[in-house]
Amino acid sequence: MGQTRFTPDLELDELSPDEAFAILGNEIRLDVIRVLWRAGATYEYDDGSDAVETVPYSELQAEIDVDDNGKFNYHLSKLAPHFVRRSDDGYRLSSAGKQIARTVIAVSGTGHLDFSRELEERCPLCGAAVAVTYEDQWLRVRCTECYGLFGDQAPTGTLFLTSYPAAGLTTRDSEQALATGLYRCGLDITYLMYGICRECAGQISSSVTVCDAHEVEDGQPCDTCRTPFPVWADMKCDTCGFAKRLPVEMFVTGLVLATELTGSPELDIESPAVNEAIELLQNNVETDVSTEPLRVSLRIEVETTAFTLTLDDEMNIVEFDREPRTDAVVS
Repeated sequence: MGQTRFTPDLELDELSPDEAFAILGNEIRLDVIRVLWRAGATYEYDDGSDAVETVPYSELQAEIDVDDNGKFNYHLSKLAPHFVRRSDDGYRLSSAGKQIARTVIAVSGTGHLDFSRELEERCPLCGAAVAVTYEDQWLRVRCTECYGLFGDQAPTGTLFLTSYPAAGLTTRDSEQALATGLYRCGLDITYLMYGICRECAGQISSSVTVCDAHEVEDGQPCDTCRTPFPVWADMKCDTCGFAKRLPVEMFVTGLVLATELTGSPELDIESPAVNEAIELLQNNVETDVSTEPLRVSLRIEVETTAFTLTLDDEMNIVEFDREPRTDAVVS
């Protein structure tokens, strides 16, 4: 394995999504990325070094086990320069190639965490038992009896739902996984609220839907919109399509929780728990909707602080205030 010094990246031609899929849709090319990743033949600024590990051509070909030089050169040429870079000493992954490798690793965890038992917490909506499931890279908390928080917008009984790479389950128990899932969800929402896609850094388009005839009785969803919340927002990346559809209260509460967590000098990822976040949403959030123009105003009380935010019809924050709660009890 060789080592070379950092040189400026080549100027790349534009690569369309279809072209990227076509390049990566080949076993030999994916093997090249796998071998270079395992060999540590990568470079990115976050590697903390300007030294680049490379794999010589002959060693790389032997690892891939392709005897035909022409065939091997063809596949290498398809990967370069977007996913694989070449130097006088050999080959390494580009930043894009490294991201592909990380994505494969993230979804390839064993995922054997046992979620079959019921949690000690009870449903904050009805007091019934709460269960957790993990399926198709999604972590879901559901009430075993009531309709849940999302009406027709999620499976019946859902209280919390977030995408969660399988690799993250291999080193955490169920309670740690839930705390991490809540924290990741809050950070995802924070990115979206600032107009940034956390997947590809693309721009976010947003819209707000209001149920004008909203009415909720006995904890059942509204007959008109089939959800418990009158105002929903759709936030979607214009580039890669990463999106979330949630009640406006959840977007703003997630933003506030992430702000509180990351703003603390003693970061505690174990808090708040899912049931505490739901209780906060139920009891500490006040929402007011006005029209012409559409404005959604929310007041959120978190411990000793009260946040007041006003959003427009594209989820832009047009007003923001943060002040101490005068009614807060200091322990």
